[in-house]
Amino acid sequence: NDGVTISYEIHGTSGPDLVLIHGWSGSSKYFSLNIPELAKTCRVVAYDIRFHGRSGKPEWGFHVARLAADLKDLMSALGLTKPALLGTSMGCAIIWSYIELYGQSGLSKLVFVDQAPSQWIMPDWPHGSKGIYDSASLANIQRAVLDMDAFADGNAECCLTKPPSDEVMAVLKRETLLCNPSHLGALMADHAQIDWRPILKRIQVPCLNLYGTKSGCFPVEGLEAVGTLIGDNCQSVAFEGCNHWLYLEEPQRFNDLVAKFVHQP
Repeated sequence: NDGVTISYEIHGTSGPDLVLIHGWSGSSKYFSLNIPELAKTCRVVAYDIRFHGRSGKPEWGFHVARLAADLKDLMSALGLTKPALLGTSMGCAIIWSYIELYGQSGLSKLVFVDQAPSQWIMPDWPHGSKGIYDSASLANIQRAVLDMDAFADGNAECCLTKPPSDEVMAVLKRETLLCNPSHLGALMADHAQIDWRPILKRIQVPCLNLYGTKSGCFPVEGLEAVGTLIGDNCQSVAFEGCNHWLYLEEPQRFNDLVAKFVHQP
């Protein structure tokens, strides 16, 4: 609604609507091992969030709430009613922000992938991010992204324990290099400091919480807390030995779990 272009693709022609929301410094191409399988039984909408991929990269809007507004605009433009939403990493925060701003009555199911309720470490929250958890560590990542080539390589090393093919790895790096480092730094400054625990307690939509036991980004306790805070309507599944990008490490298991969950009555 502010004139910024959002790039998206639709895959599949039948089944429930499933919107895929990638994380910080990624793009919709990060789901290259998931979309073909999911599109067999779902109508999959994969888009590049603002500042990423082929979407617009303005010099404003560096807030998770702005990304949630973009999601609302996209859903409205495509006429999506009661879609399922799947977020990976910061994509989870976009969903949580959407619920805070617009409610959850228009959503059918939610899938969260490897994101803690807060990256910031606080007196009552010791389970924040392993790498971006206070002002000093935020400044470190903001400096790191100034060398995007090295950052892309280091980020993949941090987020993968079981790397996919060289071809897929090349795609991941190419997509990360489409980002502007100053945009990434400004967006992370907003994202990292938000505590979503109060919102998680309000979620009533059926949820699936997937996380890697070897996540390079979050301790297991922080990832498990998503399911605990949401309560009985959230099923948590650990991917043993997998990292932050578990959907690329065990794509078949991931795809099967997501498809089964989205189709549950």
